[in-house]
Amino acid sequence: MRLDVGGLRYRRGGFFLDASISLESGKTGVIVGPSGCGKTTLLRLIAGLETPESGSIVLGGRSLDGLPPERRRVGFVFQDLALFDHMDGRANIAYGLVVRGMSRQEAYARVGALARSLRIEHLLDRRPASLSGGERQRLAFARALAADPDLLLLDEPLSSLDASLRKDLRAYLRSHLLSRGTTALHVTHDVEEALELADTIFVMRAGRIVASGSPEALFAAPPDAWTARFLAMGPLLRARILSGSEGFLEAATGFGTFRVSERGDRREDRRGGKRDGRADPACYLHFARKTAKIAAPRGEADIGADLREAFFDAVLVRGVFEGGFRRLVLAPSGESSETIEIETDAGFDPSPGEKLRISVPMDDLRLLSSGESGESGK
Repeated sequence: MRLDVGGLRYRRGGFFLDASISLESGKTGVIVGPSGCGKTTLLRLIAGLETPESGSIVLGGRSLDGLPPERRRVGFVFQDLALFDHMDGRANIAYGLVVRGMSRQEAYARVGALARSLRIEHLLDRRPASLSGGERQRLAFARALAADPDLLLLDEPLSSLDASLRKDLRAYLRSHLLSRGTTALHVTHDVEEALELADTIFVMRAGRIVASGSPEALFAAPPDAWTARFLAMGPLLRARILSGSEGFLEAATGFGTFRVSERGDRREDRRGGKRDGRADPACYLHFARKTAKIAAPRGEADIGADLREAFFDAVLVRGVFEGGFRRLVLAPSGESSETIEIETDAGFDPSPGEKLRISVPMDDLRLLSSGESGESGK
């Protein structure tokens, strides 16, 4: 079922939420953002567990406004899972069905069929206290799906698991959501989790959705420096526009001055219009971490002289082996304390203090506004 949330407003103390999202039927949306930005509050509003001041929630063409939670056909997997310890797995999954008036026999028959499809038959006769963290997650997922909801909401259900188990459970969730065609909205603070699960990512900050799109679209064209930094999209260099001519802008950074195509100028003002570079001289230069390469020495630094590659010099602060690649922390050759990180081949192992020449494709350079608009998140 398609989900449309329009102008949903909610106030609690000094926190104010004002959010709109749309999610296509059968797709998984993932809301990411810093702690306290309103991610869980938005899910609770959609589920009917909180009441908004205004706005609309439409699911599959049906308005949910004013409906109690039990009439919304929305499933919810809470962060703490909320399983009943005195019930076995079968009774936990069937609980919502029985409460809605289904006979126990019919409910258990549905649970059995669902358990087979989710490969958790072995959990039905066991109580939650005897299950591992991953098994409890699977049980909670099954309970949410048992009533065949039009929308499934997941509030950081994997956050308490170790890294390897989280990865396994992400694949499990993704596989079963796709196979069942379930529309789902998932909250997480883990960028890797968002990239693996999401058809659409919604970036939230201080009660507002500040960016949205497919993972590929967001990474190809981050809307601002705050989003790029939060999603770890690559280096951000504080820059100042010096001049512009013939379709290029000159951007001064701690690593030198770069020529950036005006097509790469992503800065926008608060009204959504492009800012003039000279009127808004302070911004950030961005490029993807994986597009930077170690270049062969070419004499003096010649930043942006090549129309295909921009070159700059840097000093290695440290290199960190990450398995399939090595992460290099680089500082400018001059007095600036700014550092950036790039990725290179795992076999390349320079010594700290070594001077390196870096190349970046000119087409990958982007000028971004800060994204800071003065709101304070909670």
